Amino acid sequence: MDFCPKCGSRLKPKQLKEEESVTVALACLRCDYTSQAAGNRVSVSEEMEGGTSIKVVGEEADALKAMPVTTVECPKCHNMEAQWWFVQTRSGDEPPTQFYRCTKCDHTWRQYA
Repeated sequence: MDFCPKCGSRLKPKQLKEEESVTVALACLRCDYTSQAAGNRVSVSEEMEGGTSIKVVGEEADALKAMPVTTVECPKCHNMEAQWWFVQTRSGDEPPTQFYRCTKCDHTWRQYA
């Protein structure tokens, strides 16, 4: 959580639109302070139902692909590589659910432990 150096209130994300892209910066709601250094540059892609889809451009996009990859067969396209992660979908005394996403077709499936 970041705070405004001028008035001390909490900073909130704000979209600053430019020609073909949007910069997301932190802005103060009480005074006119805007933090350009903390902004991420994004590009607006196609419009989707209920809002606009955005795509991160630059170094930030590489950081978003941080899920580990394993060798497992995709049930849809039979590709042998998928990203995986765990989610605690049931109560705390139950084992977590492992999810897989194919690196070729983006099909997502789950496996109960």
